[in-house]
Amino acid sequence: MIERAPEAVIVYNFETFLYLNPFAAERLGADATSLIGQRIMDFVHPDSKGLVIDRLGQLARTGAAGPAMDVRFVSTSGTVIPAEIVNVPITFDGQPAILGLIRDISKRNDAERSLRESEELFANAFRYSPHGMAFVSLEGRWLRANESLCELLGYSEEELLRMDFQTVTHPEDIADDLTQLPRLVSGEISSYSRIKRYYRKDSRLIWVSVAVSAIHDGAGAPIYFITQLQDITAQRQAEQRSLQAERLGGIAETTVAVAHEINNVLTVLTMNAELLALDASPEEIPTLAAEVLAASNRIAAIVKRLRNVGDVKSVDYLGDKKMLDLSSGPHKAQTTP
Repeated sequence: MIERAPEAVIVYNFETFLYLNPFAAERLGADATSLIGQRIMDFVHPDSKGLVIDRLGQLARTGAAGPAMDVRFVSTSGTVIPAEIVNVPITFDGQPAILGLIRDISKRNDAERSLRESEELFANAFRYSPHGMAFVSLEGRWLRANESLCELLGYSEEELLRMDFQTVTHPEDIADDLTQLPRLVSGEISSYSRIKRYYRKDSRLIWVSVAVSAIHDGAGAPIYFITQLQDITAQRQAEQRSLQAERLGGIAETTVAVAHEINNVLTVLTMNAELLALDASPEEIPTLAAEVLAASNRIAAIVKRLRNVGDVKSVDYLGDKKMLDLSSGPHKAQTTP
């Protein structure tokens, strides 16, 4: 059974090999027969010799094997073999000996190294990210904050760790977070993003793009949130300026449209007034007066619609020149001359 074991098994006294199973001999790069009788310390890496000598001395004095220990062995070809060895005192061929159960931990070391590299990579990404990053507890308290977040909000990390995210969030923007976070905790969603407002320490209001995801433990239970924040205040201000420019453009068009429409009405009023004053016969007066009244009503309608010019829905664009129809009555598309 030991001969077919998938782990290395050796028997040795305090100096030399007494037995090696095929797996152990293969890992050391030779056949078992040639290794028996060789000094065990010749196959121990220099970095591990002190530990092995101390443990063997302890075993000789107390007879207690002690806990498992990590030892680096060296094969005949010079390959370094990281291993975990458990020593058990036994009797072999009628003499005191030590049974060594050796497990190759190369894969474990590789996994641990990869984990350390991954953790270091994440730590550097967290520390030096140009965007704000933070760990937030399930209750909403800041647990860690990087330098970019501290600069964004104007607080030191120590100050942030004494408060929760609600403290710096605009009151109107808290409800959506309080709706989404329980969905993260329950696993209904894995992350969410949104635009919200924060108050800096100097009371200045800023706009921030926020992405939130949950970090889970080995059992899959959420343990905290990781939040990424990007300041988009300048972008929002640019959008507001663009909207203001569009609004000013609409006002300019409205001014042209008003001038055009009132000019048409004034033309009618002027012509009819001249006819009434100079050439109108008694029979024509009622008709001319009705046209004057209609023109006056058109002016009144224009004034009424001007009061609503702030309401985008009340502005109708007509024709190739996009003139504004501010006259009364049904709005009919027409090309402005």
